[in-house]
Amino acid sequence: MNTVGFVDPKSGHTCLWSNAYILVRSPLLNFCWTRFKETKRQSSERKQMNSRDTEERREAAAAVEPAEMAASAVDGAAAAALRSVLRRVHQAAERSGRRPEQIRVVAVSKVKPPSLVQQVYNAGHRRFGENYVQEIVDKAPQLPEDIEWHFIGNLQSNKVKPLLTGVPNLAMVETVDDEKIANHLDRAVGNIGRKPLKVFVQVNTSGETSKFGVDPAGCVELVKHVSSGCPNLEFCGLMTIGMPDYTSTPENFKTLANCQTEVCKALGIAEEQCDLSMGMSGDFELAMLGYPMYLPVLCLPFLRRLSDTYSSGKQVEMGSTNVRIGSTIFGAREYPKKQ
Repeated sequence: MNTVGFVDPKSGHTCLWSNAYILVRSPLLNFCWTRFKETKRQSSERKQMNSRDTEERREAAAAVEPAEMAASAVDGAAAAALRSVLRRVHQAAERSGRRPEQIRVVAVSKVKPPSLVQQVYNAGHRRFGENYVQEIVDKAPQLPEDIEWHFIGNLQSNKVKPLLTGVPNLAMVETVDDEKIANHLDRAVGNIGRKPLKVFVQVNTSGETSKFGVDPAGCVELVKHVSSGCPNLEFCGLMTIGMPDYTSTPENFKTLANCQTEVCKALGIAEEQCDLSMGMSGDFELAMLGYPMYLPVLCLPFLRRLSDTYSSGKQVEMGSTNVRIGSTIFGAREYPKKQ
């Protein structure tokens, strides 16, 4: 192990310090400690937000007349939760220097009954999302025609026609992840004779095999295919699903933001013409605002020369314009038990 000598001013003796001690005293340790504190702070904030959501839902339920409590408590809580989410979205938009109206909130009503969707609709919301073709096909006819439905689940080729014919007010498909599904959608839209369908290209930014989406390296080529080879589709932006581990999620969002930059450069369009759909109940504010990004230097021979510059924080704006909120609005999902 290399050592470094210095003269103790008090004793006059020469002392030797090892690289290990220098490492402990280096900005690298400060970086690690800072990241630990930041992760802990984010975890604490998420717990506070979840606690606040729960309390608001309880207050909304308590405000309902006792005679209507049994039938309307959940519905009233959903409306209150919607208002809470919209308030948080507006605050996050203002903190990121954007207008609140630039951010779209998709209320994800997966496995929730039409009656609950109707209650949120009555509270003034019009944009809803579903994950399953059969569910949205069954649910849409029971609800107002001016709802803007977003399909946000994996779409199989044999489900394209039932989706388009069963949901005339389908506003967008957010999960185009290969040329095959893009071509099927394009042909089906043309055959039906409806106006071009808005789509997002889904990108697998986490690399998880359990998630769908085109690899970031193939994102630009798929977008080019949709834009130039599918006249019945209107490319509107990119979509991703972050990892459940929120400490890793910012990297997923940054990857999508990088894909946006490459797509806009390839198509010659402004970033405002390429929306980003990222952020769900647990991380939508993070997707809108960003996270502290640090610049560590990990090369040991240069540790003694590191300065505070290497541990300075830089705010990276993620830039999400489309957030998908489900359980925070509608409550925890209860899936039917498999027989």
